Amino acid sequence: MSSDITSFYRNKTVFVTGGTGFMGIVYIEKLLRVTEVKRIYILLRPKGGKSIEDRLSSLCQNALFDKLRNSGVTPMDRIQPISGDCNLVNLGISEDDRKLLIKDVNVVVHLAATVRFHEPLHKAVAINVRATLDLIHLAKEMKNLQAFVHVSSAFANCIMQSIDEKYYTHKLGISSVKMCELSQTLGVETTNKLANVLCEAYPNTYTYTKSLAEEAVLSEGRSLPISIFRPAIVIQTYNEPLSGWIGNYYGPSAALYAVGCGVLRVMMMKSHHRAHLVPADCCASLMLAIGWETANSTQRQKLDMAPPIYNYANDDENPLNWKQYMTAIADFGDQVALTKMLWFPFLITVGQKWLYYVLTFFYHTIPGYLIDFVLVLKGKKKRLTKLYRSIHRQTGAMEYFIITEFKFTMDNTKALWNSLSAKDKEIFNFDLRLINWKEYLQYSLWGMRLYLGREGPDTLPRAQIMHRRFKILHYFVQVVFCGLFISLLWAILKRVLL
Repeated sequence: MSSDITSFYRNKTVFVTGGTGFMGIVYIEKLLRVTEVKRIYILLRPKGGKSIEDRLSSLCQNALFDKLRNSGVTPMDRIQPISGDCNLVNLGISEDDRKLLIKDVNVVVHLAATVRFHEPLHKAVAINVRATLDLIHLAKEMKNLQAFVHVSSAFANCIMQSIDEKYYTHKLGISSVKMCELSQTLGVETTNKLANVLCEAYPNTYTYTKSLAEEAVLSEGRSLPISIFRPAIVIQTYNEPLSGWIGNYYGPSAALYAVGCGVLRVMMMKSHHRAHLVPADCCASLMLAIGWETANSTQRQKLDMAPPIYNYANDDENPLNWKQYMTAIADFGDQVALTKMLWFPFLITVGQKWLYYVLTFFYHTIPGYLIDFVLVLKGKKKRLTKLYRSIHRQTGAMEYFIITEFKFTMDNTKALWNSLSAKDKEIFNFDLRLINWKEYLQYSLWGMRLYLGREGPDTLPRAQIMHRRFKILHYFVQVVFCGLFISLLWAILKRVLL
């Protein structure tokens, strides 16, 4: 059987922004491994004293590319860096590179964004909105463009709890172009001060500017062969090319790692709510399918219809809730124990804010200060109080999306899946209904251990011994505190009643 999608990408030139990010790396690897793409241009900026060539070389040495290299493919042979920066006007691309892109590019994939939830508004507008507008204008000049995939977020319109595959730009009160002009006119300081007014309905600057970027696609990009991909919270890979691979400490995966280390013990969470988590490799497959579908959907452009949107979130037919995800460490704790653990891994989830504050005081604040006091006595630096501030900041940023119940429709995404040939369904599997969540969570924990903790299989026996010892100590401390509490309560009752 032939593959329509791989045939489409054969000898094509693809321009990717955000290619060094978590999802960008997974997308590029999949594109190189399963298609005969001619060339991938990747937007890069010098960073940390490294040139764009050095950064590309480091990227291609990532463990994610091992399978590709073992097959005899050298990633750098088909990837060419383009110097640029989404924080700069016109993406900071030189005139010569612009001419090259205009002449060569067939597919654009716009992944670049600042994902910091509370980025100062002026910077968030520059990276998430103006860069999108600039790329759309560049795409309009591309002579051989066949598809443009703009990667948004399922939570770009989180002011709605029921989110369909449609635009909610009427909720913004301003267009993307006007917002960029306003930000430019007001300047950095004033724009940032006005964030609470401009983003009033949104929980943070990230969701506000991602929604504005969707307005940019609708108003400025509708003449292009363009589509919007809205993934929910992207976490570890499921099957390919490595199970459980993750590239950074971020979001729920970072929280789960902190639980595994025995540091994070309390989270504000409605544990029965749906966990809208999607594996990175499934996202990459869907993005490739969207690119193919966009190139073949010429009818929309003729009728000047709005660019299609593809929501991608946890499916009603194969649900996963937050309790299943966050308590996976208890189910598989002994199998994926960490040598870096400071205590026995456990997690208390609460739905009331007042109770959350009480429990974090006893389970985080007091232990943090006690351990730091011991460290200072030993002549070492304080660690735990600073770590807890960071953890509370990260979990606080996620809180809105965990305690709010969202529902997504995925008609376009499901229709796209149903339109694929049997061969394409095999190569580009993005059907969330086919995921075995228990298996996937186990893979995720193994990946967390290996790629976040940097702990190989050889450290597991020592970690399991630590896990058993901490477990005994944990239950011993619980018994002692329960005994003290009962004794205190009995003493109070005796004094009151006798």
